[in-house]
Amino acid sequence: MVEKFAGRCLCGAVQFECSAEPVFQANCHCDDCRRNTGAVYGSLVFVPVEALSIRGTTGSYQHLSDTGNTMTKYFCPTCGSQMFTSNTRTPDRRGVRVGVIDDASWFQATAYVYSCRSLPSTPLDPAVKAFDKMPA
Repeated sequence: MVEKFAGRCLCGAVQFECSAEPVFQANCHCDDCRRNTGAVYGSLVFVPVEALSIRGTTGSYQHLSDTGNTMTKYFCPTCGSQMFTSNTRTPDRRGVRVGVIDDASWFQATAYVYSCRSLPSTPLDPAVKAFDKMPA
């Protein structure tokens, strides 16, 4: 596991550092993550919000999750890179998109979320916990 990490958007206008080890790492197969990333699933690490230091200005978009929580997606308004996510269910955490981390070689999903929505062509490792929805 990594104790701290950093990253940036595609154009470099938004940069961040995280001074804490992730509390949760997941590949999310929900429709929102697929639409948000343009990929077959979204990979995220969740960290305490106070451990995340952000330089630059992000844009944001809010929507309701299927459980009624308000989800906020943060992105670079210049290049459009998806950067962070938050929700009202866990306001003390921030999700960081793995694709914007400078060196994410340490990333290993500890769970698949919304595995019931994974595409048939997406292999799921049977050794990784799979949840049909977001775990409580």
